[in-house]
Amino acid sequence: MIEVGVSPPAAFDAALVARIHELARALGVDGDSFLLTDFHAPDPDLLHQIADGLTLAFVTHCYHHHPRGENVYELMALEEKTAPNTPEAAALEARIEEAAAAQIPFVVSVNRLLEDYYRIRRQIDACRGLP
Repeated sequence: MIEVGVSPPAAFDAALVARIHELARALGVDGDSFLLTDFHAPDPDLLHQIADGLTLAFVTHCYHHHPRGENVYELMALEEKTAPNTPEAAALEARIEEAAAAQIPFVVSVNRLLEDYYRIRRQIDACRGLP
């Protein structure tokens, strides 16, 4: 029974649900994850669970998909301390290029996912009444 003067919970915007599902799939959540279910009413607990679920999925994705190579920035710091035009400098340059080649595609994809995550979180927070 709905109380007089109280509106029933609104349904989720279909576009937001589709974006949540798309991001969840891109982050590699399991097919049976609640993030891939059909959300009906945006109650505060569900909104909080979705926000937390996306956050955990994002962190998990970064942990599991990060290339396990050398740190480009650490190698660049070593290169600055190495005498130029030496075999050591050339070897460091090759290591830097190899590490960057492995990490740049990952960083680019994470940046795209992070932008999607940010926009979706802003919408979820707005539904929750948060700034």
